[in-house]
This record gives sequence, structure tokens and C-alpha cells, in this order.
Amino acid sequence: MKNLHYMTIFVLFSLCSCKKGNEIVVLPIDKLYILECNYALPEEYEEPYFKFYVAGFCELDKDFNIKYARQLFYNSYYYYNSEDIVPDSLRNKISNTLLKYQTDTTFLYQGEPGSRIYDGNAYRFIMQKHNQKDIIIKFEPRFLPEDLMFVYSFLYENREKTEHKGKYNELFEMFENQVKNDTTNAPPPMLKPTIKFKPPVVRRKK
Repeated sequence: MKNLHYMTIFVLFSLCSCKKGNEIVVLPIDKLYILECNYALPEEYEEPYFKFYVAGFCELDKDFNIKYARQLFYNSYYYYNSEDIVPDSLRNKISNTLLKYQTDTTFLYQGEPGSRIYDGNAYRFIMQKHNQKDIIIKFEPRFLPEDLMFVYSFLYENREKTEHKGKYNELFEMFENQVKNDTTNAPPPMLKPTIKFKPPVVRRKK
């Protein structure tokens, strides 16, 4: 009878362990975005026109799928991108961290206004929930608390180690290889008929 009692406890413990091990962790929000952006004043624009540009972003969905893109060059239209998935071992850590920050907040420089010059990019977490207002956390990475710093580093900052190639680079390369040596279809150089050469006037000394 005693052995049967121990056997029952063991079976119940095993079932609980299996249930816990098979528990499906989902993100407590619909989408998390990490955005890096800035403003630039290109030479071809007239002042005071500032051009907004996105330097990079990361998207994390409820199933922990990651979409990531980041500029190859400053203020360019060329990005490298990657797709990944968060491993099971980190899902609880990320979910619990995001649950702690469910209101708009900032993690920025707290010193006297004008006491430093910062020309780096601006960052923000954007948390989206169905039929609810987005939660925005504006930050500079160096001022993030440790738990949010982990989320930022894992999902965005260190992700450039994954895939350093644009999604459509292979297609661009294929088209380039097909066309670059095909001179038969190359159009002749275009000359503007309105442009006429006028020789300089040479004045002779008397």
C-alpha cells in the first residue's frame, strides 16, 4: 500500500512536470518594435528642411518570430536584413520584462538641458496590443535598465551578426550579370541639341 502511495505521487509529479515543460509561452503583446531613427539635412535640400529616415528596426510577433533590418550606410536606402526566432530558453525572460513596462516612459539623459551635445540616433520600443493605444518607450541604449538592455541587445543591437545580406541581393546580382556585358542593347549617349559650342573671343592688343 505504501509503495502504491509513492507510485501515485511520482506519477502526479511526472504529469505536472510534463505539463510545465510543454507549456506554450506567447508574447504578452501583439507586436514589439524596436526603432532606430534620425533626422538629416542633406546638401540637396534647402534649409530648414530636415529629412527623417529610419536607420533600422526589429519586429517581434506573438510567436517570437523576429524580422530585422538595418542600414548598410548612413542615411542610405540599402539595408541588410534577417529573420529569426527567439529560442524557448529566452521567451519567459523577454515576456516578463515587457510586462514590467506597460506605460509610456523614457530612459534618456537626465542632466541639465543643453549641458551636453548628442548627435546620435533616437530609439524607441513600440508595444502594440489589439484595440489599445501603443505603448512607447523612448530611450538611448546607455540609459536603459538591465532587463530592457538585454531585450534591446538580443533583438536588435547584436543581431547584425546574423545575416549581412539584403533580401534581394541575389536577384540584383543576377540582373547585373545578365545586363552589364550586353553592349548591343546599350543606348547611345544623349546630346542636348540646344547646347552649342561657342569659341572664346580673342582680343588682339593694339
